[in-house]
Amino acid sequence: MHSFLRAALKSLTCLAVLGALAPLTAVAQGGSWPERPITLVVPYTPGGQFDAHARLLAKSLTTQLNQSVVVENKPGAGTTLGAEYVARAKPDGYTLLMAGATMFTIAPHTFPQLRYKIEDFQTVSLLNQLPMALIVNPSALPVKSFQEFVAYAKANPGKVDYATTGPGVATHLLGELTKAEVGIDIQPVHYKGTGPGMIDLAAGRVPATFDGYLAYAPMLKEGKLTALAISSDKRLPGAPDIPSFAELGYPGLSMSSWAGIVVPKGTPLTIVDKLQKAIVAAVRSEEVSSRMIADATVPMTSTPAEFDALIKRDDAVWGNLIRKIGGVKPE
Repeated sequence: MHSFLRAALKSLTCLAVLGALAPLTAVAQGGSWPERPITLVVPYTPGGQFDAHARLLAKSLTTQLNQSVVVENKPGAGTTLGAEYVARAKPDGYTLLMAGATMFTIAPHTFPQLRYKIEDFQTVSLLNQLPMALIVNPSALPVKSFQEFVAYAKANPGKVDYATTGPGVATHLLGELTKAEVGIDIQPVHYKGTGPGMIDLAAGRVPATFDGYLAYAPMLKEGKLTALAISSDKRLPGAPDIPSFAELGYPGLSMSSWAGIVVPKGTPLTIVDKLQKAIVAAVRSEEVSSRMIADATVPMTSTPAEFDALIKRDDAVWGNLIRKIGGVKPE
């Protein structure tokens, strides 16, 4: 009898333990996610295009996941501050990062003391691509096409300047890549952001720039500036008159900035999968996709594997280029 009672008590104890562990297992696998608000970290100041797209995404995810998704801006150190914060966050699906190309494919080659690695993150999905345009002031540079730009630069080696938004960022590196791909000698003039460079471009103090199309759209529409080519495989839906570098015979210049969502490494794959499906639905929605197109970006989603492949490609291109030009020191 005592043996029977001991066996029965042992069985009940095992059942109780299993019952207590069941909710923990569900949480570990992400089965009940999300149960509380989610934070979407944006490594830029509020108000910009990157931030605006993050807030659109957060709005859609809030509806789909039936849980608040709150944007938290953490700018600084060339976007690396926000990336470092998320790299060290708990991998439970409640901290997301609005990642950009700079922090994963350029910063590792320009910030020697970077305190995170690509391997610290799990990719979820791309959101969009942001091609850059070669934009010139026709009063300062008498060219009407990319072919004329190349011919002029070859006839005037070292005499054509282009504005960048800082050393070691995409606007600088696309100019350096153009030099290498096309065989011309153009010189970077570094500014602290798009605004100061745009002022000098409009005034003709610097004749060209490689930068995102949107900020320059008003002056382009007025004819004060001219966009000669766009760094994408195809023409932008929002700017169909601008040829792509690829169609002009330079597919190696199809290097766009991009935005995507990543989470800390170790986040349960069930959560990653659920989040990825929600992101795809959000980007395909009329509200989000139409805004992205209007902002001269290309809506684009992906699987984690496709996202990983893009990071690997861009990392190789920018890394090789930075080594070729002897490195760059970000400001």
